Amino acid sequence: MIKIGLSGVMGAGKSSVIQILKEMGIPVFDCDAINRELLMKGNAGYRSLAAHFGSQILDENQEIDKQVLSDRMFDHGEREQVEQILHPLIKEELLVRMNACKQPLVVAEVPLLFEIGWQDVFDETWVVACEEEILLRRLKEGRQIDKKEALRRLSAQLSQKEKIALCDVVLYNNFDRETLRKQVAAKIKSAGEKMDESRG
Repeated sequence: MIKIGLSGVMGAGKSSVIQILKEMGIPVFDCDAINRELLMKGNAGYRSLAAHFGSQILDENQEIDKQVLSDRMFDHGEREQVEQILHPLIKEELLVRMNACKQPLVVAEVPLLFEIGWQDVFDETWVVACEEEILLRRLKEGRQIDKKEALRRLSAQLSQKEKIALCDVVLYNNFDRETLRKQVAAKIKSAGEKMDESRG
């Protein structure tokens, strides 16, 4: 099995790449979705956070209060503690799901792949990138985020340049969908050929 980690800054086009991969029949795992599941009442992330922070992060229904948790992470400097609790659980669940898939190639969407140092989980790391002008336009048109706010959010993670320097494969999403699809198909083929060579 070839495991590919997919990342890229907000607005670069990860969702377009994921849609293309799914159309090609390739399983894609979403780490944000796994995180949401882990935070559901009674699940491993819920239990671990409740044990660490106590009832103050729970709402009246004894479920994780996402706003309170966010405030604790970003306004009270407890982001590191939360991530130290959740990231190992997310990684463990991701690996279980990928290994159970029994497909020759699987992809995992990991928004902060390089920031949290998960490169060793994957055989290849891919980054979706585009020109900054296009990126800002997409964020404004698609997500109604103005330039100032977009730059603020982008500054909270590694830049495209830094991600590109760290990854194995770059998918440039500057043009139309068909151009992007051809890039994805070529990189999938290349990953398979490299794996065949390593076995040979």
